[in-house]
Amino acid sequence: MREADQEFKAANVNVRFVVIGTPEDATEFAAQFGDASRCLSDPEKKTYEAMGLDDFNLLKLFTTPDLSRRRRENKAAGFRQNWGATKLRNAAQLPGAAVIDAGGTIRWLHRGTHPGDLPSMIQMLAEARRVLA
Repeated sequence: MREADQEFKAANVNVRFVVIGTPEDATEFAAQFGDASRCLSDPEKKTYEAMGLDDFNLLKLFTTPDLSRRRRENKAAGFRQNWGATKLRNAAQLPGAAVIDAGGTIRWLHRGTHPGDLPSMIQMLAEARRVLA
């Protein structure tokens, strides 16, 4: 988010993160990154279900080339998986991203195919500009 925060603000695009867990869990986790106000709690995974997001086959955790590439990119950028904060029931949830207009219609949707499969914030901003123009 940090890489495009000002650009999202300039484009009048609000960013929210849906996280699995109680509101307290979401706030505690997101506060580590200064984004607690942007997190929406979804302990029952209703948002994930509505967006058609699946679970990842954890047997493919070390054999998916795109996931290995993403892991290396994140490591080079100084990020790493916090396994202590990852609950086993949440570890398989595939990521997703959406642009939702002011009326609540999903205008663009990305369904991840592995745990690291999310477009960059710059790519998401470009999609938001494109579909909301």
